[in-house]
Amino acid sequence: MSKGTQHVTTDTQLYGRLLTYAFHYKWSLILSFLGFVVYSLGNVLLADLTQFLLDSLGGQQMMSLGFVAQASQWIWPPGDKSATDYARIAVPVAAVVLSLGRALGFFAGSYFMNKVARSVVHTVRTELFGALVRAPKVHLDQFSTGELLSKVTFNVEQVSGAASDALKTLLREGLTIVALVSYMLYLNWELTAVFFVVAPAIGLVVHVVGKHFRRYSRRIQDSMGSVTEVTAESLAGLDDVRIYGATSQVSERFESASGFNKQQSLKLAFVQAASTPIMQTLLALALGALFWFALDPDVLAEFSAGSLVAFITAAAQLGKPIRTLSSIQSIIQRGLAAAEDIFVQLDTPPEIDQGEAKLQVVKGKVEFNCVDFKYPGAQANAISNISFSIEPGQTVAVVGRSGSGKSTLVKLLARFYLPTSGDILLDGENVQNIGLEHYRDQLAFVPQNITIFSDSVAANIALGGMSGSARTAIEQAAEQAQAAKFIQDLDSGYDTLIGDQGLGLSGGQQQRIAIARALLKQAPVLILDEATSALDTESEALIQSALDATREGRTTFVVAHRLSTIESADSVLLMDDGKVVAQGSHKQLLETEPLYRSLHQQGFVDE
Repeated sequence: MSKGTQHVTTDTQLYGRLLTYAFHYKWSLILSFLGFVVYSLGNVLLADLTQFLLDSLGGQQMMSLGFVAQASQWIWPPGDKSATDYARIAVPVAAVVLSLGRALGFFAGSYFMNKVARSVVHTVRTELFGALVRAPKVHLDQFSTGELLSKVTFNVEQVSGAASDALKTLLREGLTIVALVSYMLYLNWELTAVFFVVAPAIGLVVHVVGKHFRRYSRRIQDSMGSVTEVTAESLAGLDDVRIYGATSQVSERFESASGFNKQQSLKLAFVQAASTPIMQTLLALALGALFWFALDPDVLAEFSAGSLVAFITAAAQLGKPIRTLSSIQSIIQRGLAAAEDIFVQLDTPPEIDQGEAKLQVVKGKVEFNCVDFKYPGAQANAISNISFSIEPGQTVAVVGRSGSGKSTLVKLLARFYLPTSGDILLDGENVQNIGLEHYRDQLAFVPQNITIFSDSVAANIALGGMSGSARTAIEQAAEQAQAAKFIQDLDSGYDTLIGDQGLGLSGGQQQRIAIARALLKQAPVLILDEATSALDTESEALIQSALDATREGRTTFVVAHRLSTIESADSVLLMDDGKVVAQGSHKQLLETEPLYRSLHQQGFVDE
């Protein structure tokens, strides 16, 4: 993980935590386990069937040694039939029954394990999304939008590999190995011990390769975040990219990010490709030693021809499941690397909400008392020693040069951030003592960057807790925001579906929808963070008139950039270098503050 809190934890702990999600679907897990038990026993019994066949063809009466032979005799006694005549009927029937049972076991094991896996992925994805939307803004500020998208999409899909294919393979092949080794021990434990000689060497290969897999998996995961980040930024700013001739520049950035991802993926593929033949060589050595011991005359005396072939068949079958288990290690390590990052996000505490107070009637008096705030990792405060008091129903214009702290101030008021020191009061109550949901019920906010969701116009206005608003109230809010006319001109009016991020609407139209959303809420405190910046002068004047008409009994904070907005304000906060350097009416500040006069002469257009 390149950013955020790093949690050092073992593979076992990570996988154990993933499995706790799977245990919520215990019946599907049980059915999958039983299915793979049947599949594994089918593999063993098909090997055992060779003993039944060969010993019967040889006319030997040693069928009691084989499980299939014993079961056949119990179900259908041979009577006076010869060994060959009996085998002629029993072996084909047993082969069909075993193959059918093995196939049904494989189906049940695979289906129910996939059901568990996809359920786990769905649960993890929804929990991750829920954690991100509730995480403190200071935590989310560490990541770009592209990186957050990569966590919800790419990282979760990597977990799906560990929770689906890998878990299914672990169960299926693991049970097969246990069943085959148990059968070999039953036939001859001394010969079976040859395989255990190479087990430590195989374990060492798995351990060493696993470390490389985890390291490369983390790098692939981080590089995918970079690929997503570059893609999201470039496509979102495509107009700027084209007009300023930055196509080659962003293409080079994308090629660099994608190239690093390719490089790490190839390293992972190299380690994976090298580990498989190493394990195959170790297994071949074990098989060679086994054949050498098995052909010893003293050992041969302990076997019938059928039991010897059955033992060798079972031993030969061990290669495939062991090889398959080694090949899924990269999938598991990619999943665990992704799970490690996902669990960090899930373990991030949500926004601090320790307040229990509820205000009965909110008048809208706002006070800042010696408020400081510093962004995490910053050297200096973004705002320092801010103190002012705003009476209920007043409209306050916040002005200042770019970077003076205007937007930070209103974000603190919205409790997107908590002050480093000092207090913010609403009607005399410290806002941190008020329940967060109740507090935000008292606010309406129109940010600089408008968010329009892929939904109808009406749903975008009546967002969240306002979704049950009457259509007449929605239309009235749109009328006040000067949005009614263009909405009525849309194909389906208020029921028109808007594309992603307001696709098809101009910037001014998106701002009017956002303002209508804020007006519909009818909150006692309204925050407009340069909310009319995309509007023409005529539209802004109309909206300003609407705001003037609706601000009675409502405290309004306006981060202002135009003179018309400031002149109509009851009070003006002049900010510079993170401090409120003056407060007063437009006329007062014009007379007494040189900085304000300078901004006024510029028409506040640089804000």
